[in-house]
Amino acid sequence: MAFLDLPTLVIENIFSYLTYDEIAKNRLVSKSFNEICMTLLNRGFLMIERRHALALKSVKAQLPRRESERRYHPLARHCDILTSIETRISMLNMTYSKFIDNGLCCFIPGRVIDEIRRVLHIVESSKQPPRAHEVLQELRDISSMAIEHFDDKISPAFRKRLQEGAQVAARPTHTIGEGAMAPLAVHSEMVQLRQRSLLTAKLSLYLRAQYKTLYKRMVDYKRIAWMQSRSIRELTRRQKDQDATIADLKKRIEQELTHTNQATSSKGIAAAAASNDGSSGQPLRHFGSQIKLDLSVLPIGTSKRNSKSLPNIKPRKPLIKLPSLSDDEPSTSTPRKTLSKMRCTTDEIRYLSNISKKRTNPGDEEVEAKKMKRE
Repeated sequence: MAFLDLPTLVIENIFSYLTYDEIAKNRLVSKSFNEICMTLLNRGFLMIERRHALALKSVKAQLPRRESERRYHPLARHCDILTSIETRISMLNMTYSKFIDNGLCCFIPGRVIDEIRRVLHIVESSKQPPRAHEVLQELRDISSMAIEHFDDKISPAFRKRLQEGAQVAARPTHTIGEGAMAPLAVHSEMVQLRQRSLLTAKLSLYLRAQYKTLYKRMVDYKRIAWMQSRSIRELTRRQKDQDATIADLKKRIEQELTHTNQATSSKGIAAAAASNDGSSGQPLRHFGSQIKLDLSVLPIGTSKRNSKSLPNIKPRKPLIKLPSLSDDEPSTSTPRKTLSKMRCTTDEIRYLSNISKKRTNPGDEEVEAKKMKRE
């Protein structure tokens, strides 16, 4: 098989391992080589324009807006180099674009493309590139010589042909259109698809790991929730049992309280009845002590101290419980004894009432009380 019988994509891939200066020199081999090399040179110039535009855009986005701050920024040299390259590319574009669009020639100086690629590689790879005049010296010289040679030796013939109106027949691969960019576009698209597939695979692995961790956490949380629900059920059961025991204890305490109250009330009634029986059997000689206790109710107005402050206060008549016939001893005692006791008590009551009316001195009261005790 001959070399030119290979597909165009294969031939272009083989030529891609050469520099653009070597591709420009291989145009002299044959017409077929000329067609392929012209396509590659035009495509290389278009690609270098796009690469430069992206690099300049990224550098300008990182620079500050003030011009005074840009001079001392670390990317100041990058910006100067890219700006100078932009000037050279615009000059080359003005020189060759008119004739390239009309199909009269291609981008002839392939060495210029190689030099621009080298400078862009320096700018993109190094954090502190050399000064702009040191890096761009070769590019300025080569581009200036190519522009002068084209303007002096080649462009007059092309202008004459344009004036005469002789248009060159359009070649199938001479322009930088879709046909010329098809292999490159397919290759770049394949590279992008491969990168996307790698990113998708990494993302799927990451999501798988995250899913495993989250599923493990979910299982742990479910187990904890089940244990908590079980403990809640146990606690509710215990609470119900405690409530039942508390209610039972409360009921028992109330029953005990009612029993104790009833017992105390019955004991009080029995004690009161016993006291009543004992008081009826007591001798009447203790009745004087009861009268003495009732005298404490009288107002203290008989003393000399209170006679001035309370001169008009009258003593109260003491409430004396007179013994009835029912309170006396049983009927077994003789009626004579009961009558004598009643007379003695009436005499004592009269004597005490006379004492309270006379308002005697406290000393006399004590003497009278002693007499009463003796009697």
